[in-house]
Amino acid sequence: MAKRKDTTGARRRVIGVVAVVVVAVVAIGVFYPRAPGEPYRTLDRPDGTGKVRVVEYFSYGCPACRDFEHVLAGWPERLPEGVVFERVHVSYTKRHATLARAHQALELHGALDANHERIFIAIHDDDRDLTTPAELADFVQGHGVERETFLATMRGPAVARQVADADKAFASLGLSGVPALVVDGKYVINMDLGREQSLNVAAQLAGDLAATRTQ
Repeated sequence: MAKRKDTTGARRRVIGVVAVVVVAVVAIGVFYPRAPGEPYRTLDRPDGTGKVRVVEYFSYGCPACRDFEHVLAGWPERLPEGVVFERVHVSYTKRHATLARAHQALELHGALDANHERIFIAIHDDDRDLTTPAELADFVQGHGVERETFLATMRGPAVARQVADADKAFASLGLSGVPALVVDGKYVINMDLGREQSLNVAAQLAGDLAATRTQ
C-alpha cells in the first residue's frame, strides 16, 4: 500500500504566501487609496454678497442623511462668523414630497428644532411610516405646533411654492442624490470624500468667502 504524501509543509507555505499577498493588498489600500476626485465642483455663477450660505440638501426618508446627522451634530455652531447653515428638503418621490412639505411647515412655525431629530428617529430607528399629512400632524402635535395649524400650513400654497422652488434649485445645481452640501450656491462639495472631510472642505470654502466679504 502506497504511503500518503505529507502535504502539511506545502500547505503551510501556500497559506504563508496568501497571507503576504493579503497584507500587501491591504497596505496598498491604506497608503495608496483610490483618489475620490476633486474636493468640490465650481459652478459658473457670480459671487454672492452678504452672509455665506452653506446648504445641506437632504430627505427625512434617506438613510444616508440619517447617518450624516450624527456627523453634522454641532458642526453649524462651529462655522466661522458670517456663515449660515440651512437645510433644504428635496421631494423626488411622492413620499419625499410629503416630508418636504412637513419640513417646510415646521420651519415656518418655528417648530423644526423640536421635531427634526424626532422625525429621523421615528422613520429610521422606530420603523414608522409617517407617509401622510395626517400621520405627520399626529406626530408633531404638541411639539411646538398644534395639529390643525400644522396641517393647514402643510397643505397651503405657500409651502407648495417653497418646496417647488427648492426642487428647482436642487436640479439647477446638477444634483441627483442626498445628502449634498453646497456653499453659497456656487461650490458643490464632493461627498465621496467622506462625511468628515466633506464638512471640512465646506467649512474652509465658506470661511474663505466670508473673510473676503468682511474686508
